[in-house]
Amino acid sequence: MSECRPARWRRAKYWLNALVLIAPVWFFYASLTPEFPPPWETQTVGPFSVTPTPHNSAPPYDHHGVRVKDFGFRFCDGCVERIRLAHANVGPQALPALEGGDGVVHGHGAQQEAHVPYPAQAGEGDRLWLTVQEWNGAIHRRAWPLPPAGPVAR
Repeated sequence: MSECRPARWRRAKYWLNALVLIAPVWFFYASLTPEFPPPWETQTVGPFSVTPTPHNSAPPYDHHGVRVKDFGFRFCDGCVERIRLAHANVGPQALPALEGGDGVVHGHGAQQEAHVPYPAQAGEGDRLWLTVQEWNGAIHRRAWPLPPAGPVAR
């Protein structure tokens, strides 16, 4: 009976080692093939055309004590050079830029992103707001309606 246990353990170690070798391949493949939600409607914000896209379909999360959701913003080609500051938030109205530092649109090239602040409970009148300031001081705002909230997975 004592000979049986070491043999089982050796077999179990073999399969455990195989799992340890295969698991990184699975996670590497999953990281190279992300699935993004569809982009939202392209709208003009002043002279710029912008297409927002949420990074995932998960609900907002806590980030340094603030509820946020990650969004990507695709600006028209050559537009980013003419923008001094862009700020996004979700709520019934646009917030002043840099309030708390969250929601600042940043990145490289035409594809920008932001940690967009969300209210604790999204209401019917809440929208995704994008405020864009040009280098000449002109400020433009545009809002997108939020998609209907589906069932929350817990």
